[in-house]
Amino acid sequence: MLTRMPTRRTTHGELPCPACGYQRRGLAHENACPECGARGLSGDLVVSGMPTETPEAKLAERVHSLSHLVPAVLILIFAIAWGVSPFGLDRMFTRVRALLMLAAIAIMVYAWIRRRRRNTTGLSLERCVWEFEPDAVVVREYAKETRIPLHDITEVSAQIDFVKRRTRVTLVTSGASLGSAGLPELFLHGSLNEQRECVTAMKERAPSA
Repeated sequence: MLTRMPTRRTTHGELPCPACGYQRRGLAHENACPECGARGLSGDLVVSGMPTETPEAKLAERVHSLSHLVPAVLILIFAIAWGVSPFGLDRMFTRVRALLMLAAIAIMVYAWIRRRRRNTTGLSLERCVWEFEPDAVVVREYAKETRIPLHDITEVSAQIDFVKRRTRVTLVTSGASLGSAGLPELFLHGSLNEQRECVTAMKERAPSA
């Protein structure tokens, strides 16, 4: 029976705490995050990068936005229609209509701020961390962890963007662990040589890819 020899630990990226974003510079990998208490980093290869939105995540975000937008529009239409009704001249109904219109506007503003904040913060921090363990890759983003067996990874796809000097890496799976192929994805930064070395190291640790 062959046993895998221990591999020298290598890292790539800023390696922040994926749960809270705390910069772990100077901390031992095994140490828990002093900010939120999340467990430390493990694996002989640890990679962090900026996460990319998958089609499923984009669809979920659109549904969430519509869940705010549709009620706000309906409330606004109802308030306007109420204003031209016979009750529109009554002071009490006028006040209620004004409150409804303010509520609709507040919902729209909240949805816009939330979407804008997500678009800016989601691409400004390497909150996605991949931990390559002997038998699996642990994908950590915020409080969520997904374990992908190495035998389920069919390809480590890398696309270099020479203009923005970054590499888009995708773990293409057979679907047994994630239920969908081509997940997850992240952008690697640093020098192009560092990015190439990181991709090579990932491919070496996924023998079936």
